Amino acid sequence: MKKLLLIFGILVLITSTSMCISHNNLNDLKKSVVVEVNGTPVEIPLRATVGEAKDVKLINTTDDEIYNYYRSKMLIYIYGNMSLKPAEGGVAIVDLVTKLKWFNQFYPHNIVVELERNNSTVTVESFFANGKRSTDKLKINESEYLMNNNKTMVIKIIKTQNNATITKINNTFIIEGNSLEELDKAETRFVIALFKGSVS
Repeated sequence: MKKLLLIFGILVLITSTSMCISHNNLNDLKKSVVVEVNGTPVEIPLRATVGEAKDVKLINTTDDEIYNYYRSKMLIYIYGNMSLKPAEGGVAIVDLVTKLKWFNQFYPHNIVVELERNNSTVTVESFFANGKRSTDKLKINESEYLMNNNKTMVIKIIKTQNNATITKINNTFIIEGNSLEELDKAETRFVIALFKGSVS
């Protein structure tokens, strides 16, 4: 009888462990997350799977810090490789900007997207919390003032030689990768952290 109970206990343990593993594997394969906004569940499509996002290296930051920054800053300033071709990673940049603009109806920010920079001016497209938008030329010092303001969350998206990484330096979150796939992973981790606070 004791042997039978022992065998039954082992089978139950193995079954429950395998169920947990398969549940986690299914979550890792998802390419969307559901977040609650004002009591309503909203599904966010992702560029990479949740499992791939978990592999992104975070340097000098956490998912919670990204989440809290997004909710505590009034201005979001986005810049980087804005002329990157879609197949080289540009689509990840467009995806992030699109999601931030869409979520502005729930979490109002003034969003500044840097389109072009030369020696004396910066061309930006601005999306305001009141729904208005404009394209403007800023002087370099005006752009730097916005970026260095303590009410600003700066997001820099660049293609580098590194695998998918998110690094925080001062008030700037640098999203980087060496290919479209790696940038997709980093952007996905950032998006999940922005709206959900965790990739688990």
